[in-house]
Amino acid sequence: MVRPDLFLPVAITGIVILALIAVVLYLKRSGKWLFAGKKTEKSPYDPPHLPDYQPGETSLPAGHAVAASPALARIAELPDPKGINLIEKRNDLTGSLVALADKYSLAEFTIATTDGLIFASSGKDAAQTDAATYSELYKNDPLAETPGVKLFGLRHKGSELVGIIRTHNTLPDEILQQITADTKVILNWWI
Repeated sequence: MVRPDLFLPVAITGIVILALIAVVLYLKRSGKWLFAGKKTEKSPYDPPHLPDYQPGETSLPAGHAVAASPALARIAELPDPKGINLIEKRNDLTGSLVALADKYSLAEFTIATTDGLIFASSGKDAAQTDAATYSELYKNDPLAETPGVKLFGLRHKGSELVGIIRTHNTLPDEILQQITADTKVILNWWI
């Protein structure tokens, strides 16, 4: 039995502990947990929110159109390759690669060796970093994808090379094949 002079402090302590447990459970269930990490902005790698399945809503009302996805919109916005000659009136290999980047509206274009060195570039500042980073990535996983970067392999005079394309657009496979073919023409001309 509890001594009468300790009964009041023990009862108050028990009530406080029960109140704290109730507050913690409430906050945890309501999603307002105090110690949970807060997201300040949405990461581009977060999965998109998917709406709940609505079995009764299977068709759109008359007059409503379905919006195209952003990826399809970017493909539609991709400009047609410009009619630029990649060899004539070019002073060197770099000039031809600058023309190639302009022809296909590329942000940057770099050719790297598989050990991470720049073979040739359209002359942008990120070429050395791109060569080191993406040639290693391509060597380890040729099918790896990075947003804004497209990679392809090619062989020139016994050397394995990696084409590194930086672009703000999505490149369809047929355009990538055209870029690869044009790159081979340029390399055969200058080297």
